[in-house]
Amino acid sequence: MVPRTLLVVDDDPTLEGRVQDALPVCRIVAAGGVADALEAVRAHRPPVVALSVDLAQLAESPNGGGDGLDALSLILGEAPSIKVIALAPHDQRVLAVRAVARGAHEVCGKPIDAQELAGVVQRAFRRADLELEGRRLAIGDAPPTLRVLRDETERRALLDTLARSGGNLSATARLLGVSRPTLYSLLRQHGIRAD
Repeated sequence: MVPRTLLVVDDDPTLEGRVQDALPVCRIVAAGGVADALEAVRAHRPPVVALSVDLAQLAESPNGGGDGLDALSLILGEAPSIKVIALAPHDQRVLAVRAVARGAHEVCGKPIDAQELAGVVQRAFRRADLELEGRRLAIGDAPPTLRVLRDETERRALLDTLARSGGNLSATARLLGVSRPTLYSLLRQHGIRAD
């Protein structure tokens, strides 16, 4: 399996090791500040970025060049399809909300909980894969039979997961790694009633 590239932007030198321990199947690229992050995005084209949005932390970084929210905007400006996971201190909810408003895919609390981070990163990679496949299909990159097979597989997965969760929509969404609104959309798309 080719390792997935995850860019970690934080000036804490121990974070890279903790992330690598939590996600051994990922190739971790680290950046200590905004300028380094943009350079790493251009050089490595990671599908997922874990970015500290703690304003003081990146603004005071020796490799600075702005704060975490600026970095978020710049990264998405450079590569809009990148899934940015905002790493925000648990006690700074406003900062987390601002990160989501600027386009963060998801927020993970700091200090980092390894299991939480692993789950968030896996969902981000899954979303990036699905969007890439969607772009390929939209430009006619796949034969019609592949589209039909994909739809049948997706429908089967929805039905199987619904059955496994006993029809519980929250549990189904959690098992599929999607939000409830996304699950509702998928159910409508495939004509599945969840009563």
